[in-house]
Amino acid sequence: MANSVNQEINVNSKHKKSSDRISQLPDVLIHHILSFLSTKEAMATSILSKRWLWVWTSVPVLDLQDTPFCRTDPNLHFRQFVDHVLILNKTASLDKFCLKFNLVDHPSYVKTWFRDAVSRDVKELDISVHGTESFPFLKPPFALFTAKTLHVLKLSHGVELHVPGTVSLPCLKVLNLVWIKYTNDESVSRLFAGCYVLQELALHKHAGDNTTCSNISIPTLKTLFVRFAPTGRRRHKLKINAPVLKQLNLEDNLTLEFDLEDVSSLVEANVTVSWLENRHIPLLKALSNAKPYRLFLNLVQMELHVGYGGWNLLSLLLEISDHLEVLVLAKNDNCRGLGFECSWKPPKYVPKCLLSSLSMVYFKGFEDLTYQLSMVKYILKNARVLKMVDISSNGDLPLDSKIDLLKKLLMFPRGSKACQLKFN
Repeated sequence: MANSVNQEINVNSKHKKSSDRISQLPDVLIHHILSFLSTKEAMATSILSKRWLWVWTSVPVLDLQDTPFCRTDPNLHFRQFVDHVLILNKTASLDKFCLKFNLVDHPSYVKTWFRDAVSRDVKELDISVHGTESFPFLKPPFALFTAKTLHVLKLSHGVELHVPGTVSLPCLKVLNLVWIKYTNDESVSRLFAGCYVLQELALHKHAGDNTTCSNISIPTLKTLFVRFAPTGRRRHKLKINAPVLKQLNLEDNLTLEFDLEDVSSLVEANVTVSWLENRHIPLLKALSNAKPYRLFLNLVQMELHVGYGGWNLLSLLLEISDHLEVLVLAKNDNCRGLGFECSWKPPKYVPKCLLSSLSMVYFKGFEDLTYQLSMVKYILKNARVLKMVDISSNGDLPLDSKIDLLKKLLMFPRGSKACQLKFN
């Protein structure tokens, strides 16, 4: 009997030791594990044992979010919560400082949080402010614009960028500016000019951001995401001078004036444009004719979502994309229900990409319309190295119509003997 009791005690003792193996890890590994949690969740681990009591205060990641979970104590407001965390966390160097909250007070105290993060050599700063029109937008302190260790900067919503005359962000590689405001156009230009090694930029613009021009002149930029909200904006100019840009994602819901000064290294472009996209044609023609190089010399993959009147843009894009390999076409939703059909005119001369490089074509939302059939027929006939055309029909088409459509497609001549037609 005594032996069985002793065995049970030994088993329980071994189980306790094995179940607490995490506590036996070195602090650096525990800090890494806790860095994937919000700061509130990391703080909760302090109740596990004496070993865990102050571990969270050395985690180099602060993720502070004003959610119901952060307000488990009704007497503890978010401002007090953040102040409490910054006092107890003694980390000299922060890998990340994330702050997402609803602004319910004057934003001046938030600037002290900015300064605290910058003073700790923060590498990634992610600030998202949601407030009301009755409260002023948060203007980051000038110290932010000379943060020597900052690699990633993300600002969204209730933030206004008032950029000083001196900007020096020597390590910044990723910049996200999402639905924020700017003091003026010059603030945008000064900010970009001080980002010496910037490689990725996400720019989401809205009607009330106080700008009329977005001048993206960044010699080191490789990836660009640009989105314009479709509400209430007057004409806006988008200028891009990015000689090493590889990927461009553009959503244009406005009457934009384009100035693509240099995108000669572009490899991939994903473009969503509004139903007024015919205005793009004169601009692209002017640019492609004015430059000593083809506008999209290195472009190998293109996805185009267009609406009424804009399919003629496709012909021009094919003409200036000499090395295009993959083409994805889709009909924009705003092309539906307008009471008239879109139109398309083939290029005057067979584009170089059809003769030597285009191998894959995907057409989404095919509706058996005249211009769509003409477009597919032209590509099938003239694409010499085409391997596959994948057509997905509109779900509204009845079965009989789909069968008739397939018969039409199979009758089209093909310039490439290796081309396969896939119809879904």
